Amino acid sequence: MQFSLLFGLGLIHWPLAWPMLSYRPCNESVVAVALSQIIHGLQPRQLAILAMPRSRLLSVDCANNDTIQVDDFIQRVHKLYYKSVIFYDTELFFDYIEANLLGAIECVNLIFHEPDELSARIQERRLAHRLSLYIFYWGASKPPNATRVSFEQPMRAVVITRPRPKAFRIYYNQAMPTAKSQLRLVNWYDGENLGLQKTPLLPSAATVYANFQGRLFHVPVFHSPPWFWVSYNNDSNNIGNGTEEEFENAGYKKANVTGGRDHQLLVLLRQHMNFTFEYIEAPGRTQGSLRGTDDNGEANDSFTGGIGMLQSGLADFFLGDVGLSWERRKAIEFSFFTLADSGAFATHAPRRLNEALAIMRPFKLDIWPYLILTIVFSGPIFYGIIIMPYKWRRHPIAMDVERLGDFRVYMAYIKEITPCVLKVRHIRHIHAQTTPEMPPQLFQRCIWFTLRLFLKQSCHELYHDYRTKFLTIVYWVAATYVLADVYSAQLTSQFARPAHEAPINTLQRLQAAMLRDGYRLYVEKESSSLEMLENGTELFRQLYAEMRQQQPNDHQGFLIDSVEAGIKLIADGRENKAVLGGRETLYFNIQQYGAKNFQLSQKLYTRYSAVAVQIGCPFLDSLNDVLMHLFEGGILEKMTTGEYEAQARQMTKDQALQSKELAAVENANANANANIKSNEAKTQPQHTQDNEMISALNLRMLQGAFIALGVGFVTAALMLLLELFCRRLNLGLSLRRWRLRWLRRWRRVKRMLRQLTVRIFALNLG
Repeated sequence: MQFSLLFGLGLIHWPLAWPMLSYRPCNESVVAVALSQIIHGLQPRQLAILAMPRSRLLSVDCANNDTIQVDDFIQRVHKLYYKSVIFYDTELFFDYIEANLLGAIECVNLIFHEPDELSARIQERRLAHRLSLYIFYWGASKPPNATRVSFEQPMRAVVITRPRPKAFRIYYNQAMPTAKSQLRLVNWYDGENLGLQKTPLLPSAATVYANFQGRLFHVPVFHSPPWFWVSYNNDSNNIGNGTEEEFENAGYKKANVTGGRDHQLLVLLRQHMNFTFEYIEAPGRTQGSLRGTDDNGEANDSFTGGIGMLQSGLADFFLGDVGLSWERRKAIEFSFFTLADSGAFATHAPRRLNEALAIMRPFKLDIWPYLILTIVFSGPIFYGIIIMPYKWRRHPIAMDVERLGDFRVYMAYIKEITPCVLKVRHIRHIHAQTTPEMPPQLFQRCIWFTLRLFLKQSCHELYHDYRTKFLTIVYWVAATYVLADVYSAQLTSQFARPAHEAPINTLQRLQAAMLRDGYRLYVEKESSSLEMLENGTELFRQLYAEMRQQQPNDHQGFLIDSVEAGIKLIADGRENKAVLGGRETLYFNIQQYGAKNFQLSQKLYTRYSAVAVQIGCPFLDSLNDVLMHLFEGGILEKMTTGEYEAQARQMTKDQALQSKELAAVENANANANANIKSNEAKTQPQHTQDNEMISALNLRMLQGAFIALGVGFVTAALMLLLELFCRRLNLGLSLRRWRLRWLRRWRRVKRMLRQLTVRIFALNLG
């Protein structure tokens, strides 16, 4: 859309430009023929022409006072089937180039103007790119002086000179892989003999930058294992603001790199491409982040850290888990990815759950309510099964019951269990029709019977009919095989392997842990993970808001210097913490501090890391070719694995050294105190066995059972006290009633004695 618009603007202004050009006719235009052949040697997809009609540069040869026939040149270009657009406005020309760069379209630009002014404007508008080739028709016999015009990389510039009327020389600023762009003669055109000396017109970038011939590159680094192991000097302890201006004014701060995967990768690239490199300290010891606004509050699209050094041209490479993002791609470019990683977070390993509640864990929480309801309703159901016949039978039933003294004998039951006829003497038959009598306290007995049955205690048969027996068997099977055996098996397995907390391995669980348990999430400052939180949606946006609220006084308190520092925070174990970063980086640091102490989450999102270079870097294609060969050959993966193995070997060596030091100390103490050590050696195996027995017979696993037993004792004691209290109340009431009864009797006796005395006295008087 932008290309067609600009092309249309060029065509609109094209007719207006012709009257203003007013070129003088001459012999056959040698310049037009030469330029068309030079453009044909490039074979461009499209050609953009910037013509300044009022410029003195239109006089291409001051001595001959020759001019350019633009119409003849355009016709010759069209005969070669090349698309072209002509501009006479510089701003429209720059907009056209910018639109091509945004669409990643390679374009060739022919400029009839002095290069000293335009080259500065091209650099200022960041239009210098490997996809844009600027051809300046100089017209003089020699190229411009380096002090007058400097074509800095990544600008690709071609200057065409005319030493003789029909001879043209082509100078190119990227003919050599040096850091300074110097114009060198790469081709020429002879109109009298062979035309172009060779085709293609310019040497390819793959050929030029296949061998850098010892060129020096500056690489910013900071300590970020396993990618770079950096030991900082004493004079660099104070990080400061670390702006690029300070680095440019004070010079580079060299960094001492001792190893790392990306260090090995850079060494391998040096061997393949023949260059040298120097490590410098990245400003702020960070990757870099977008500034956003400057001191005046205006928008600022520059970056800090190592990315800022690339953006300002102070560095050439930047490695070390540099993640790709849309914001970063506006300031720098990335090579073929060196690591296909994913985002993740790390927390502490799931802790062991409280063993006091181990007796509750064989069944899940959603099973216990049904189990309790089953036990609670089993007693009433048992009572209903027994009492149901008594409620249904409303008429007297002749019961086959015989009495033996004070005992009742149920003959139906005896006849059922004995094949012979039992003869009992002195048995009085009851022939009268009687109603069945319910057992006393049947409901309480049913409740306690089911409780004792489910708790696997000894209990007697509650009733003798078939329904009761069948239900008792069902209850016993359920209590024995379904509940007791399953519960015992689950409890034994949990004692063998104690239960742990549910792992926090998803963003949803992490968010819930931050809200419920007060987890704190940390992230490396000015990293791609921080950009993901700041620019993410849904869960990432919510997590970022919660992170800023972790410390109300300091909204930047969740930022850490490196992933390694975050792993150290988790290893302290004082608070519940989590660290967000690249999965490979987290995995390496977890291995360094003990993998059993950490929990690594699932893959949250895909992230790629690559080598960062300056935008428009001319040797990016050559770098990509080497990286692709390393990736396809599995060398990158082998280097990553080798770094892990090297760390494991280093940890083994450290442990061996520590053990040797301890052994040396023990030997020295043993030589100094031989007698004491001999006695300790004799008693040491016994202590070791005692410790093993203590660890094997650890009663903490059974503390839940003892707690349940203690709760039972306390409940029984409370029930006993309650019963004694109720008994005392009943006894007090009984005593009060007895006293009232005796008082009544005593009053009655006194009344009777008084009446008797009155009668006796009356009789005596009579």
